[in-house]
Amino acid sequence: MRTTLVALLLTLTTTDQAQAETCTGRFLNPITDICWECVLPVMIDAPGVCVCPAPWPQYIRFGIVFSFWEPVWLVDVTRDPFCFTNLGMKIGAGFDAPAGRPRTSSGNRDKSAFYQAHIYENFFWSASFGSMISSACKMDYSGGANYSVEWMTEFDPLWLDDELAFILGAESALFANTVAQAACAADCVAASVGHPLDPLFWCAGCQGSLYPLGGNTSEQTGGVMASNLLAERLVAKMHRQLMAWDTTGWECGNTPMPIIKKSQYRTQITYPIPRAVVSCPAYGATEVPTAVGQEMPYIGEDFGYLIWRKRRCCVSN
Repeated sequence: MRTTLVALLLTLTTTDQAQAETCTGRFLNPITDICWECVLPVMIDAPGVCVCPAPWPQYIRFGIVFSFWEPVWLVDVTRDPFCFTNLGMKIGAGFDAPAGRPRTSSGNRDKSAFYQAHIYENFFWSASFGSMISSACKMDYSGGANYSVEWMTEFDPLWLDDELAFILGAESALFANTVAQAACAADCVAASVGHPLDPLFWCAGCQGSLYPLGGNTSEQTGGVMASNLLAERLVAKMHRQLMAWDTTGWECGNTPMPIIKKSQYRTQITYPIPRAVVSCPAYGATEVPTAVGQEMPYIGEDFGYLIWRKRRCCVSN
């Protein structure tokens, strides 16, 4: 599933004008559309001094543990298959994938919705700071500077069908009860003040349940709520597929983590209206402050997000 953004953009199609008109979005401006204050705080983390393995002939290295936030991934949540909202482009894939189904669609009388989604590397960050981080932390930067497209749900049958999604999250059967779902109210409150409850891994705070790991939402109260939930689910899906790892547990390197650690992530909405002034809420925080003015006919029915990830690493010379 992983490919490079450069290779993907080479398949851009402009021959079908009607198809192109359905794709809404805007190319992300790295200066005005990214909340650079969200990198903070950059701080010396416990235990302060670190000792990590090193290649021959050094064997071990000493350093200082630093932690910071990095804007690693862009996520599109779109009605239109193969529409890259954060790039303002649509690719031609040679086949028709199921289109999204917002709650306001004709004939849709319930609160359910379905969106396609993509997650790919924030090439602005990797190109400018990726090699610097790799050098300071003495580890390979996640994704390098290859502009990787990590996942496209149009190629994923599990995203479309909740029963197939059960393959990736069979434990969801344990949380399909009133008690487990009621616990998510506590996660909503905690996440809204910046501290999501990692032990409640099945909860997406104020957005509801992270399960099933698919593109259907059953209780959509708005496009921002639904798209925020699906962006969080997609990152959780990446962890379940071991395509996203723990970057805060061991300062000497990343480790596999099949269950998402919510406190490791923040989200920032980038489309339709980027919130670029100290606006990167924790996973599961209420979407109300960022939802104001976002939804509008046509251009306000697809959404873009920037995923911020916390990293701890042992910095040495």
